[in-house]
Amino acid sequence: MLALFLLSACSAGSPSPVTISEAISGIQADLTKTGVVSTSHIQDWTPEQISLFDTNVHALQCSQHLSDPVVAMISGPVTLSLSGSFTSSGSFSVSSSGAMPVFGLQADASRTKAQTLDLPIQFAPLSALPDAEMAREVGYAGDLLAQSDTVRLAEGTRIMASRDTLAQHVRKLIGTFAGSCPKEPVHPFVGLHHKV
Repeated sequence: MLALFLLSACSAGSPSPVTISEAISGIQADLTKTGVVSTSHIQDWTPEQISLFDTNVHALQCSQHLSDPVVAMISGPVTLSLSGSFTSSGSFSVSSSGAMPVFGLQADASRTKAQTLDLPIQFAPLSALPDAEMAREVGYAGDLLAQSDTVRLAEGTRIMASRDTLAQHVRKLIGTFAGSCPKEPVHPFVGLHHKV
């Protein structure tokens, strides 16, 4: 009975598996915490999204002391690879040496966990952001752009309109940067931090 208790205690410490939905939710939470700002479909942005984009661009301008700073953008699909395993084994023996029984216990445990996140990042000047975003959208719309003339024309028109609207907005942000920045250090595109 004692041996069974000891063996069950060895396997009780096994890690609980991480589900795919938990891993994906964790990635989404991390991206949200870092203040990731979308650059696609600017025509559909809410005033709050525009304000957040403008605030982050201004923080970039201040941190680099340039009206046309270098911007990092996610340029392709984000992929996540998860793998993991846990094995445990054990054995016990009872023998007697004279009047006292002798217990022997042996346990082995092995844990392996791996997580890989592939996040393609592209660096471009703010002024080139509309073209970089257009190239990303063309990559995503590849199959649609290979369709019939009406589908291809509609998708191409939407992508060009989005690019032109973003380019106009970016030109306005570059042109209105006066160089006035807060005295505290700024951290662009890393979310908002509140002091409590």
